[in-house]
Amino acid sequence: MENGTQNKLISVIVPVYNAEKFLDYCISSIMKQTYQNFELILIDDGSKDSSGAICDEWYKKDSRVKVVHQSNSGVAATRNKGLDMAKGDYICFIDNDDFVKENYLETFIIAMNKTNSDIVMCDIASVKLSEAETPLDKVIQLDPKGCLSWLTNPISREYVIMVVLWNKMYKRNIFTDLRFEKGKFHEDEFMINNILRTVEKVTFVPLQNYVYRTNETSITGEKNKSALYHLEFVDAYIERIKIANELDEDGEKDFVLSLVKWIFIKLAQYYKDGNVNMQNAVKKKYAEVYAEYSHLLSDKQKAKYKMFTISPGLFCKTFIK
Repeated sequence: MENGTQNKLISVIVPVYNAEKFLDYCISSIMKQTYQNFELILIDDGSKDSSGAICDEWYKKDSRVKVVHQSNSGVAATRNKGLDMAKGDYICFIDNDDFVKENYLETFIIAMNKTNSDIVMCDIASVKLSEAETPLDKVIQLDPKGCLSWLTNPISREYVIMVVLWNKMYKRNIFTDLRFEKGKFHEDEFMINNILRTVEKVTFVPLQNYVYRTNETSITGEKNKSALYHLEFVDAYIERIKIANELDEDGEKDFVLSLVKWIFIKLAQYYKDGNVNMQNAVKKKYAEVYAEYSHLLSDKQKAKYKMFTISPGLFCKTFIK
């Protein structure tokens, strides 16, 4: 390891809630890190299982572990508590049912030392990793515009890597004036949007050092989502259009246009799969987006997407599979 890096303290923040099945494995993977100068902040958010006791056992084992027990307040408030407690030069977030490779922190600290980036992020793997999930294979330097380009297509691998908080290490000063907004379903997406307003350089390291679990019982695994849940996703996209315009007065037309098209398609999908309340909310949101951004569309595209405002059912039948 290069000189000086061993002195940098990393604050690892893990929000904990009813995670007894995987929590010990998660914590163990953190404590086995080859880079040892870190503090682990475990915030038990009113767990009703043995998660709190698991946290306390690790607190007894290692002085680097800090534990807080609080009444249930949600992920945003829990992460904010961790940020308030953090003493490190850098910040990492890890979800309580995931785990990391032994060189997770060391890889970050070395890359940060070499590049002086605001954020270093790694590739990710799922415990249900499919053969089609091909890892990216090279170090990539990104400016804010480059980061936004990774947030265009929700089904791309780049999107998944960029949009989450938990596969990254951040300079602490990023969070000086930033905190998670309480009550948001997509708090990761909104925080990433806000972070992109503050950074200049992001480095991607092509190692699958973060492994996440797909938990069908978690809030992100629920099949029946509210209209607010889905429309927040669209709001996060609209926020990225605003960021693009802030970075470039004229915006990146191709980038903005691609986002607008995805918004239209996502809204149509929500309409197709939704109940009456969802459909009414979608129609209202669709009309707002069309009025704001239809000037970017060609005449042919205008005709296509305007069809939804006239006959949502016909549009979905024609374009949404």
